[in-house]
Amino acid sequence: MLSVHACPLAKLGGRDSGGMNVYVREVARELAWRGDRVDVFTRWREPDDPQIQELGPGASVIHIPSGPVRYIPKIEVYERIGQFTASILEYVEHNGLKYDLVHSHYWLSAVVARELAARWDVPTVHMAHTLGLVKREVADEDPDAESDIRVEIERRAVRRSDGLVAASEIEASELLRLYDADPAKLSIVPCGVDTDVFRPIRQVDAREALGRDQCERLMLFVGRIEQIKGIDVLLDALGLLFKRRPDLRGDVCLVVVGGALDPGDDAPETEKIQELRRLVHEHRMEDSVDFIGSIDQPRLALWYSAADLCAVPSLTESFGLVALEAMACGTPVVATRVGGLQTVVEDGESGLLVPPGDHAALAEAIEQLLMDHRLRTHLAHGARDRAEHFTWQRVGDGIEALYDRVLAARAARLAV
Repeated sequence: MLSVHACPLAKLGGRDSGGMNVYVREVARELAWRGDRVDVFTRWREPDDPQIQELGPGASVIHIPSGPVRYIPKIEVYERIGQFTASILEYVEHNGLKYDLVHSHYWLSAVVARELAARWDVPTVHMAHTLGLVKREVADEDPDAESDIRVEIERRAVRRSDGLVAASEIEASELLRLYDADPAKLSIVPCGVDTDVFRPIRQVDAREALGRDQCERLMLFVGRIEQIKGIDVLLDALGLLFKRRPDLRGDVCLVVVGGALDPGDDAPETEKIQELRRLVHEHRMEDSVDFIGSIDQPRLALWYSAADLCAVPSLTESFGLVALEAMACGTPVVATRVGGLQTVVEDGESGLLVPPGDHAALAEAIEQLLMDHRLRTHLAHGARDRAEHFTWQRVGDGIEALYDRVLAARAARLAV
């Protein structure tokens, strides 16, 4: 597996660390549990990380030197992609390794996969996680992420890969419509959630463990601090809610999980967080919004259970792992009707869906959920029931079936 810019063991919620990291980690572990040998090659970013880290029996993360051992923007990762590829080839040859298939994650990895597959004469499977042409429609602050270079690499990956993974029917339709994907190559494999980690905990117990007020109305946002995640829309929605309902100003608190806020982190508070703090100040919400930075998954599960609702206001989302984690904890979700969120969240049954970028609709849904205890209870039960359909075992079934199909097709071609 290739996950060039995103180490599956990286601290979540920081720069370039999110759902894709979780996905690669869990799929690698699941496949290894089934008897496959899985090596995940990623860029060496943390100086304290050893070159090889075990994900579990049969699965390893291998850090490959490529540029400075620290965070660098994706475009700089791309500029060093030749060095990264050459280092993998050298490592594999030195250690006498041999692979049957290369699975690339994200467009940066697709560049490497093409070279490795040609050298090793093996098939490739690709998963985009996000698509440049989709992001281009909604994002306006990360030019290199939606560059012509990225889009062309994605087009080539869709055209040349032996198999393609889409996390939802929506993403599959985007690959067909925008990238002219071959339907025969496509497999729709929804993401999963670890229901042992993300499980319902009594709200009173979760709040006691976190030292939170038992009487407050608590909202949660979890994700990277960037425009595409819609955090500014959420803050505008909260500001509007307080304007409509000033009586809620002292009762409602929004906790924002994500972002590099720790003094020892490789990325200090970003310009985006500073911009959001200014927005908080404009709405006079300093006492109502807490930025707590990145946290580990067991503690994140406590926050999900402590919250009355989890807001997922993304402008685009290939799947929506945060929504699924919250639902697995029995926490109702208010999410945007975009991408895979439309297939994860059942409107009125496991959460509420609103149009993307519409802070007024978001404010209305948040108010409805906060003020209606019966609705929250109904959605909480539906959320957990819905989440139980999404397991990493089912993901493993889908990925393994795709690998088998790709390898069988290659064997048939070679036999002719």
